[in-house]
Amino acid sequence: MPVFEGTTLLSCTPAAVFEFLCKPANLIAVTPPDLNMSLVEAPQRLSLGARMVLQSRRWGFSQRIVSIITAFEPNALIVDEQKEGPFKKWVHSHRLEAIPEGTRMLERVEYEAPGGLLGLVFTTDAIEGELQELFAYRTEKFRELLKS
Repeated sequence: MPVFEGTTLLSCTPAAVFEFLCKPANLIAVTPPDLNMSLVEAPQRLSLGARMVLQSRRWGFSQRIVSIITAFEPNALIVDEQKEGPFKKWVHSHRLEAIPEGTRMLERVEYEAPGGLLGLVFTTDAIEGELQELFAYRTEKFRELLKS
C-alpha cells in the first residue's frame, strides 16, 4: 500500500498545534482553494470517534468524504480514516513532537487509489504528485496561521 509522509516544523508548542488540528474548520483553512472543500458536518472540536463529512469538487468530480477520528492522544496524535469517499483506503495521521524550536509535525497518509473510472485518472503516481502539492500548500498555511 502506498504511503506518503511529510514533516512540518512549527515555532509553537505541540499543545497549540494540537488545538489547531482539533478544530475541523481549520482543515478547510489549510486546504488549497482549487479543491473546493467544504465542511458539511462536524463537531466544533474533534475527539476520539468524531465524524466529519466533507464535500469536495475538482476536475468536474464532486466527492462526499466521511472520516472518523480513530486515534486521539492530546498534544501528540490525531488519526482520521476515510469511511466513505473516493479512495479505497485513506488513513491520515498527524504526530506531534516537541523540539527545541517548537513542534515537528509528522504527517503520514496510507492510501489505496480509487477504483472505477476515478482509478484510471488517479493512479498512484498522480496521487503522489497531488499529495506533494497539497502538503507544500498546507505547510505554508500551517506556518502562516500558527505564526511560524
